[in-house]
Amino acid sequence: MNGLRTVTVLEHEVIPVISGNELRSDADVVLAGGTFLTEAEAQALMRFNDLRRGFCQRVSGGVKLAQYCGIVRMQTCVLEVLPKIGMIEKRSADELARSRAALLTMLHSARQMAITKVGAVPQQAVQAPLLDVFIEAFLNCALEQARRGLLSRYVPHIDDLPVVKGRFLAQGHLRRNFARPHLLHCEYDEFTADNPYNRAIRTTLDVCRAWISRATTQRLWFETHARFASISTVSMTASDVARLPRERMTRRYEPLLIWCEWLLAMASPAVSAGATQAPGLLFDMNKLFEAYVSSLEEAAAGERRIVHRQGPVEPLASNGATDAFHLKPDISVWHVATGGAEGEIDRVLDAKWKRLDPHASNWGVNQADIYQLLAYALRYRCLRMELVYPRPDTITASSGAPPVFNIKVPAFADGECVRIKVRMVSLWQLEETSL
Repeated sequence: MNGLRTVTVLEHEVIPVISGNELRSDADVVLAGGTFLTEAEAQALMRFNDLRRGFCQRVSGGVKLAQYCGIVRMQTCVLEVLPKIGMIEKRSADELARSRAALLTMLHSARQMAITKVGAVPQQAVQAPLLDVFIEAFLNCALEQARRGLLSRYVPHIDDLPVVKGRFLAQGHLRRNFARPHLLHCEYDEFTADNPYNRAIRTTLDVCRAWISRATTQRLWFETHARFASISTVSMTASDVARLPRERMTRRYEPLLIWCEWLLAMASPAVSAGATQAPGLLFDMNKLFEAYVSSLEEAAAGERRIVHRQGPVEPLASNGATDAFHLKPDISVWHVATGGAEGEIDRVLDAKWKRLDPHASNWGVNQADIYQLLAYALRYRCLRMELVYPRPDTITASSGAPPVFNIKVPAFADGECVRIKVRMVSLWQLEETSL
């Protein structure tokens, strides 16, 4: 991937396509601002869309993206898709940097990636390309494990030795050492750090070296590589890493092995070659935001609350003896009853990766979303409902408070109303020191 240009865009953006497989001159690159695709790259993205349905679509003059954010590798460029966090349609370099920081913060908070040294406030910007940030996070994770001591395992060996070690293999000895009486064919186990777990890390180090564009990341790579210099270099794929047994003794390697899987998946054959596995790191922002809000609720729940994600599943209606229209709320918060059991429901939350507009009627809240929460309220007998949206950094206290909808439901007791609160959460909720 060395020498490939990085195309940085926002979700739902249309990337212009320049006719022809090659640009005529460097002036074309400057004119396009670097944010463009050639016809060959656009076709590669459409083939990628066959593997990841809904990622993009071809429109007049370009390729329109959907709600997926992350990285896609192609033969001639790296596409970096960032979340749209501002209200202004015209993007700037500062917004791209803060979008990058917001994505990394959500990934870390949702425990989908171990990201370190990322600012957690809106003023903090991440200027480095997303791929460099991912590689640096992998290197920091690998360096931390190396400082704690490399994981050692018993690895089986079969070799010809001058003395007996382990188990002597008579048949193999006669076949191999008939003319070499000074050697003995033995099978033995050796407790060593040169095992499949560390070989996966060494392979990932070798693969990602050519992808690094910053000098600081390159220095960190050399420091990390020195810690794994004694590990054998082998050929491994993301599937090989995924098949490594995970147990109690290898639990501390789990975040590092996930990084190995993702980065080795990036090294799979290019999209244009018809790869069966998409060589990219993409995250559905709807699911990522839901996981992010869930993590915030779990952190604030304390000992007297239980947080459920995607459940519990309950039917809204029945058709004779058959349940119909099953409901599955994004997040539900329950009281803890005496003895630690689950008690009454406290709140139901529905996370929406959408932008609100304080100048629109009802802040632009979709009426269908209100109907959805009302169905939750009826089935779960819950009066407190919340619609949770991301807070754009351009919305301040002067914009006013989001609306709260009170709905009188005859099925409930007199005087009781379903209260649907519209709530916005910052995309920089974590303390800066925790990242």
